[in-house]
Amino acid sequence: MNKTESMPVVIKSFKPVVDQNSRVLILGTMPGEESLRQQQYYAHPRNLFWPLIYTIFNKPQEQDYGKRIQFLYSNRIALWDVFKSCEREGSLDNNIRKEESNDIAGLLEAFPNIRYVFCNGGAAWKQFQTNGLPFVKRPVFGLRLPSTSPANASIPYETKLEQWSKIRFTLENRILHETSIQTETGTYKVLANDKEVIRVCLPGSDKQVLNQFAVFPENGVSIEAAEQIKEYLAGKRKCFNIPYRLEGSSFAINVYQALLEVPFGCTISYGELAERAGNKKAAQAVGQIMRKNPVPLIVPCHRVIGSTGKNIGFMGIRGNPIQNMLLKLEQNRIAEEDFRQNT
Repeated sequence: MNKTESMPVVIKSFKPVVDQNSRVLILGTMPGEESLRQQQYYAHPRNLFWPLIYTIFNKPQEQDYGKRIQFLYSNRIALWDVFKSCEREGSLDNNIRKEESNDIAGLLEAFPNIRYVFCNGGAAWKQFQTNGLPFVKRPVFGLRLPSTSPANASIPYETKLEQWSKIRFTLENRILHETSIQTETGTYKVLANDKEVIRVCLPGSDKQVLNQFAVFPENGVSIEAAEQIKEYLAGKRKCFNIPYRLEGSSFAINVYQALLEVPFGCTISYGELAERAGNKKAAQAVGQIMRKNPVPLIVPCHRVIGSTGKNIGFMGIRGNPIQNMLLKLEQNRIAEEDFRQNT
């Protein structure tokens, strides 16, 4: 080898920043050259890790490394890397060779309050998915975040900040778990916390409200709800037996409760529903409440139609084909049952 060519060197990661109060874990890959030189996590002046961590908590960034570490502890954030050692020329993850993994599963076993793991970039995420998560013996959920490395300059800072804000949402218990259902008419999504379904998103629905949550992979509640929805869409289920949350004014709750009394295969007008909920003059308000229904299908707002019998605004879309499909599905099921009873 030419004497002027650099040789890969064996490097080792730092000890984890963690204690028994830690609730989330952030995983990187391996400290870069500047971090190794200073023996500090994310020491490169153009790495966005520290600016993002302070910004998501609306706090001014401190320059003293000891205070930065204390800031992590005070906010219940643990920090480590997926690799224990490796050979690497320079600082890029692509140059990592002969890597040895850190015992991520062992760390999570030793610190059971950590249930949520955030990976700083794709390489850390891939390693966590391959050599970390499969060996954890309890429910732990992970998310990939955009890398804070200076090499990841193609993603705007605002986008990174939006994604990294999920760490704070998690620490504030603004957490949902998502299960998706792929169908010929589009994707249905179920979002739940540890106890109940919070949102059901139909194909074409607006998910902007979810921007203030950290959305993790599925959990038991979202999986069970998705299974029941699949059964409904297959014509094998008429009603749902899952916990869910309804939100809104007392009148809105009355509307939802009245709607739950509308039988499978039947419809009701906005005016009729308003009257059943206690205010027969509030048909327009009922329309707005239907648009805000957090759990369509479970609370069957597709059964609400105009007084002339037409689909006039399901999910805010006149003549919405999703509503037509759902009504037809129920009518076909009723017709099949009638046929079987009469033959």
